[in-house]
Amino acid sequence: MNVNKISIVTLTYKNSHLLYKSISSVANQIFNESYQVEYLIVDDCSDDFDKDFVVNILRKTNLNYRIIVNAYNMGTVASFNNAIKLSTGEIIIPLSADDEFYDNNVVNDIVQEFSFKKCQVLTGYRVLKSEDGEIERFPKEKVVNIFNDRNLLLKYIKLRGNIISGASTYYARSIFEEFGFFDERYRLLEDYPFYLKVLSNGGNISLFKRNVIIYGDDGVSSSKKINPLLKNDYDILYNSLLLDNDFSFFERRYFSFFRLFDTKQKYLMCVFYPEQFMRFFISKTIMILFKSFRGMVNKVKRYE
Repeated sequence: MNVNKISIVTLTYKNSHLLYKSISSVANQIFNESYQVEYLIVDDCSDDFDKDFVVNILRKTNLNYRIIVNAYNMGTVASFNNAIKLSTGEIIIPLSADDEFYDNNVVNDIVQEFSFKKCQVLTGYRVLKSEDGEIERFPKEKVVNIFNDRNLLLKYIKLRGNIISGASTYYARSIFEEFGFFDERYRLLEDYPFYLKVLSNGGNISLFKRNVIIYGDDGVSSSKKINPLLKNDYDILYNSLLLDNDFSFFERRYFSFFRLFDTKQKYLMCVFYPEQFMRFFISKTIMILFKSFRGMVNKVKRYE
């Protein structure tokens, strides 16, 4: 792939106060002189977006930037589609307002990986950090080999859920020319349905075995509080996947139990789904024990 220009896109909605982190991260990148870089900040008609505040931060950098404020609240999916249409790079690199690149060479390495693998969608590792160091990294090592087989990856994310983080996934413009843009039937959920569409139609998603972002955990997808708009998006997606003829009898039961039921419903449906409830109960018990063990280890470290 011949890359002349890349577009870095940060979408905001009522979180522009977090932009200092992402802007600084972009400004600190060591860009290869062989391509140009444009940085788009797109706000989805937030009532608290302070454009002057953002401009004052950007003016202190050498970035070629554009600030776009949507005339009305479009939702994440439509806003991202609009940003892609307004951008001019051969590669689109999203960066959430509360995220930052893992180090100063990430963008260069992403561009090189696109060229090396000749891929259209590239996903890397996102890392959650604390003051004590790295806490966890996604996707987890146990699922890394799944990326080697497109059909296996498709089946896995259909049945078990999405393991490809939109926050650390990057796109060649050609992918949208071939498969269309993100599905605007969804309001907030752009990545998961798009990955399913790409994989179902013969496209590939390559894994870049490199830490690419340090992520914040206060976004829409990571919030502990269920966003009704996001829940509605998942309901649409899950109901469409239930019509999938690829699922066997037990896979359909697994999908229904783990994708459609909340925790309370799982307990209520234990009689009707005994084999799935046993799987759920065992995994929940193991998780509780693991968290207790990790808490004990952290306490010991603090006393040392």
